[in-house]
Amino acid sequence: MGCCSSYEVPEPATPVPQRHAPPPPTAEELERRRAEEEERKIWEERAAACAPPAPFPKPELMPGSNDDQYKEYMRRKYEYEAWENSIVLLARKMRREAAELVSRAAMVES
Repeated sequence: MGCCSSYEVPEPATPVPQRHAPPPPTAEELERRRAEEEERKIWEERAAACAPPAPFPKPELMPGSNDDQYKEYMRRKYEYEAWENSIVLLARKMRREAAELVSRAAMVES
């Protein structure tokens, strides 16, 4: 007979293995994260002081805006985010250069 003459019972689906939540961070890990966040903020403040000022205040979309206003908002938002990213990049470069200077100074002393 044809393909439809026999009926095969589908196998039951295998259960998905359960993933366990990661353990909560330790006190040392929390302290390390806090210190890294503080240091990141310090370097970003230094970078913002050296970089050109923001081209304009952070844009906000007003309720009830039409399509043209939305397009202008998105354009300005993109420009503002590009400026923010340049500050983050400058902060990372400044931090890396400072670390290199410290390591060179340590090599000279030893």
